[in-house]
Amino acid sequence: MLPGQVPAVHALIWVEALDRLNHTAWDGVARMAIDPAVWQPKLTLVMDDGQEVAGEQVYAAAPLALWNQVQPLDVTFTLPAQHSSAGGGAAAVGGGEREQQCFKVWEASFPDNKAPFCLPPFSAALCHRLAPSATYTPDRPALWSVLIPFRSMGTPWAAHVGRTAARLQHHLAYLREMGAAGVLLYSDALTRRALEAEASVQRFLREGRLLFVTWDMMERRTYQWDHHMVYGHALLGLAGCGTNLWLQLTDLDEMMFSVYGNTWLRVHSCLVESAMSRTAAAAAAPEAPAPAVFRLYRVDVLSSRVDPEAEAALWYTPTAAAAAAEPAGAAAELAGRPAPHPLDYYDRIAKTPLWTGKMVACPAARVVDSWAHDARAVLGSRHEGNASCAFILHVKNYWQVCVAVRPRAYYNASVFEPFRFLAFRTTAARAARRGQDSEQDSRG
Repeated sequence: MLPGQVPAVHALIWVEALDRLNHTAWDGVARMAIDPAVWQPKLTLVMDDGQEVAGEQVYAAAPLALWNQVQPLDVTFTLPAQHSSAGGGAAAVGGGEREQQCFKVWEASFPDNKAPFCLPPFSAALCHRLAPSATYTPDRPALWSVLIPFRSMGTPWAAHVGRTAARLQHHLAYLREMGAAGVLLYSDALTRRALEAEASVQRFLREGRLLFVTWDMMERRTYQWDHHMVYGHALLGLAGCGTNLWLQLTDLDEMMFSVYGNTWLRVHSCLVESAMSRTAAAAAAPEAPAPAVFRLYRVDVLSSRVDPEAEAALWYTPTAAAAAAEPAGAAAELAGRPAPHPLDYYDRIAKTPLWTGKMVACPAARVVDSWAHDARAVLGSRHEGNASCAFILHVKNYWQVCVAVRPRAYYNASVFEPFRFLAFRTTAARAARRGQDSEQDSRG
């Protein structure tokens, strides 16, 4: 334990009504089935010596409530004074003679129903695996993309697995160009086993760029049902890591982008410098907390080269197959450029951003109230990301046709304008390669 810390168990609570699991598409993205303003769970933790500890919300409520009502509830159980932390999810009991890692918890509405649970193992090894201090520092942090489980949504199983592997391939290729470390993919055991049989996924695992996170929650069609729980789980689970680790909380159809071709480390420094400059200009106190959450603008992109109905196939076709399908002239034109990527087909960008963004966040800042599009940091500050540093490209027709506009209409569209992504990808890829070469040289 660090000086000033007290032994405690932090928990993330998600409340639902069983009779409303599929009530509307917006349950789970804009509101809970249970209104938290009307009812909140009153939880009690049971120790192995019979002592009971009441749960409490030790963090002040957000000064401005977000428009949605789905923030998972953060609950803290402060353990009795004689219990000292064993570090990373274990409470030492009886003067450190043994460690208590398992408890029971019950809620006041159902006092006779006590649920057992055990704390996860200490995260120090995982923190080192994600962001080794010899390579990453608070000023040059590692970035890992957090992806919610891939749901089959009625797609035949073999097709779902193959398409998921291809989408991962494209996602990891782009992350590498941006200088990100890899992907934390939440997955159930069945999907994980199927993906591990795919050759491309096996390569990602060997390279250490893909890590599976076991997730056994049910699969259902409700829109964005997983986001809040997965993001909250990742942010809470990695809260014990250092500030040299950041998470990108986006979907497969969203990619961080810099108009200057900057990769992650430069994007990070740009976001931080911009936020601190705005804070200083606002005459804030000099001890203002460091930036820890950036909500980046999202901007729709479309392709005038591919029919909307064919866009989804760009993303679920493996790279090798996509390259083989390229005309000979186009393949020659790509010589000296980055490897072919579906984003190369996109040449139209919206003139105005969407009203909801996506996040990059530092879990060490104790990020709470997370949902699909926003969060706040108790031990840090939250900012709107400066779009000149980076923003999020949102592929509108990634999964299915959402904008059915024919190519000729793009040139006269009032909401989209021409844009060349391949040129920016080339700049970013070169910068990423230079960064990787320098990193290898520094390691000897």
